[in-house]
Amino acid sequence: MCDTLVSLANNNAEKGVTYFAKNSDREPDEPQLVEYYSSVPRERKIRVTRVEVEVKGRVEASRIVISRPTWMWGAEMGFNEHGVAMGNEAIFTRRRFPKQGMLGMDVLRIGLELGKSARDALDVMVDLVERYGVGGSNSLKKEEYYDNSFLISDRERAFVLETYGNRWRYEEVKGYASISNAPFEPLEGRGESFRYKLNLLYTYLGRGREREAYTSSALAKGSVTLRDVMTIMRHHKRERFCPRKGSNEDVCMHSGSLTRTSQTANSMIVELRQEYVIGWFTFSSNPCISLYKPLVVGEGHIKIPYDEDYWLKAQSIHDRLSRKDADLYAKAMKITEKRQEELLDIVGEARGRLPSGDVAERVYKRAAEIDREHLNELASL
Repeated sequence: MCDTLVSLANNNAEKGVTYFAKNSDREPDEPQLVEYYSSVPRERKIRVTRVEVEVKGRVEASRIVISRPTWMWGAEMGFNEHGVAMGNEAIFTRRRFPKQGMLGMDVLRIGLELGKSARDALDVMVDLVERYGVGGSNSLKKEEYYDNSFLISDRERAFVLETYGNRWRYEEVKGYASISNAPFEPLEGRGESFRYKLNLLYTYLGRGREREAYTSSALAKGSVTLRDVMTIMRHHKRERFCPRKGSNEDVCMHSGSLTRTSQTANSMIVELRQEYVIGWFTFSSNPCISLYKPLVVGEGHIKIPYDEDYWLKAQSIHDRLSRKDADLYAKAMKITEKRQEELLDIVGEARGRLPSGDVAERVYKRAAEIDREHLNELASL
């Protein structure tokens, strides 16, 4: 399960800024890392997660920041130096999938590497899907096959792309859009006219329609802010929330029952500004009790201080808190909310001087200090 959304600049309180976000919901014991890759020459042949594919010509891959499960070449979500951001969603269908194939996450990463605009990335991804289709298991530990939808955005435009085997269709976004684990409706854009042979049980139990209804209605109010997007990505259906009694209608997903086997393994919010890009990542599971920490993409190399050890440490604290009652968990969320405000204020004060490397480094240092204090507070509950 996942949720991806975009709010274009004309729908936001701060004009000239587009917001893009995704919660990546995966298996609860699967670390997901945020990584930076510098610009490199790409040969025509690329070895992706399980197969080799060809792209057209020899090109220079863009600098990218991606979030990916540790075993996978492809990415669940990310953005590049040109201000292109994207995320993908599983659509559970009934068709004969090849055992080995290109994953939807592989398509996404190549789109980020080669796309200099949302439209450019869309064309790259459509070409790959037409020639190779999508296949192979999307899980390391079990057989799990699905088709994909993608949300692709830059500072001015966004597109929803849906794929079904080698077929595809897309529609341009007007104002805002969100996608979850169900076909985007209505989709009347270009591409083939096809109807999914849906796995109705998975689609129903996944509650993608319900999550999409919530995220869309929240964006439809307009004058969207960064804080609004964080609130959306931390949303639980029940006001008095306890992880053991969560729901597949939660945007911030917690694993639990037999029909709720996923958790939000990482969460990303991207500010697509005219001068630079800020990526906000939790670098850990459960955004409701994780802080979004900033990565500023201007010029130069980016060093990411949050690794797999950090993900595992945060996960161990979250696991313990998930067994507590609703009152204590509410206290953990309140602590997170307060600490997040501190961090937002620090970045807000520095905005006019970003993306200066020295200013960004000072922001990163203070963010790490606040995050350490936050984790210590959670561990003491």
